[in-house]
Amino acid sequence: MRLKQLMSAATDWRTLVVLGAGVVAAAVLSNPFPAIIGLGIYLWAVQRLSSSGDYQAAAEQLRVKSGLEAKYRAMQEAVAELCKVLPTKPGEWNRRAAQVQHCAKAIYHEWLSHAAERQDQVGVVGEAMHLAGLYMRILRAHLVLKSRPNLVVAADVRNRIARNQMRMEQTQDLDARRTLLEAIELDQRALARAAEEQIEAERFEAKLAAIESTMEMYQRNIYDPAATPEGSQLHEMLLEAEAMDQAMEEVQQRSRVRA
Repeated sequence: MRLKQLMSAATDWRTLVVLGAGVVAAAVLSNPFPAIIGLGIYLWAVQRLSSSGDYQAAAEQLRVKSGLEAKYRAMQEAVAELCKVLPTKPGEWNRRAAQVQHCAKAIYHEWLSHAAERQDQVGVVGEAMHLAGLYMRILRAHLVLKSRPNLVVAADVRNRIARNQMRMEQTQDLDARRTLLEAIELDQRALARAAEEQIEAERFEAKLAAIESTMEMYQRNIYDPAATPEGSQLHEMLLEAEAMDQAMEEVQQRSRVRA
């Protein structure tokens, strides 16, 4: 942090003027001493400027702004990746994703317009940007999984299980019964896996809806003096979204392995 302040002060126009004046004087007089004196004054000015309270406050504001800009860019990159898998014809998910993006943009640009007076909101704004980015990532993974062909047709599998069970009852051959039993167990596991994936999909969609509600609430209330939005609520939702993002990645990995 201290090094960044020194570097910023070293490139400040006021200190550069001092250094430039010394170099120009040395060139005009063909004497190195003005340049040496100018360098000394330049280093002294850099030290004094970087240590001043006002300069430190400005440097801190710049650091905070740069951090939020990075989170905002990450959210926009997640939106760009999501657009690659969204349906070409606008539908429900297009509308819902656009609304979350709108909320994030509104929160961020409102903060930018009053950054100096709203330094206490930096943490919440940053978490809102991160939450919106996670929403885009989770939705993208969800749509990719849903777009894959479903190889398990539940009705067909249940019918096959019933047929094989009937054959088991009709045959006395032990090898045939063992083979039929193995086929039945395979089909039962496929049905259980398909049901589990359906439950996971429903859980992810419910969490996406919760993120949407959270983003809209914070867009309405975060800068409203009459409202008292709980920062802890946004933080808890962010932790849940991070866990869900990781879970979705695991689901994708399992799906790739089976494919």
